[in-house]
Amino acid sequence: MYEKLAEIRKKRKLKLDDLASVIGKSPANYYKKEVGDVPFTLEEAEKIANFLKLKPNYIFFNNNISQSEKEMKK
Repeated sequence: MYEKLAEIRKKRKLKLDDLASVIGKSPANYYKKEVGDVPFTLEEAEKIANFLKLKPNYIFFNNNISQSEKEMKK
């Protein structure tokens, strides 16, 4: 699930329909993407990021490194 995307959408009082129209999909299809059932394409991620005026990495990737990854780097 793209929790950060859902959080940003809700904080900005945007509806599923709003972001669905940005990527040219139905609200039902967009919902499947936001909850992680269907992946976003790179093009869709870029369109959403541009619309929200944010970087795709901030929205779509978790920048936190897990404890096990930290230990592997030692």
